[in-house]
Amino acid sequence: MLVYIQTESPLTGVVNGDIMPTAFVLIKCEEGEEPRIMRKLAGTDWVREVKPTVGHYDLLTRVASPSVDQLNEVIEEIHGHDKVRSTKVLLKMNEIAEAA
Repeated sequence: MLVYIQTESPLTGVVNGDIMPTAFVLIKCEEGEEPRIMRKLAGTDWVREVKPTVGHYDLLTRVASPSVDQLNEVIEEIHGHDKVRSTKVLLKMNEIAEAA
């Protein structure tokens, strides 16, 4: 039997007691554009964190917004940036399943 447990974590945003939809966006940038993209993303309302990475992707961002529709708009804006080559989106689950 699966039991769903609400999780509280520094990885979630909270607005009026409601957990905000959250996604992690991996970003592959054009060479040398990472600092400029990091600065641009850090200045937006819904991007909570921007971290450089090593490997296939150059940046990891955490995005949280009050609605799924708005989250999708932010992700599309990141993906549409002219110096972003590709993105991969991981949606954060607000509940985890545990065997009882």
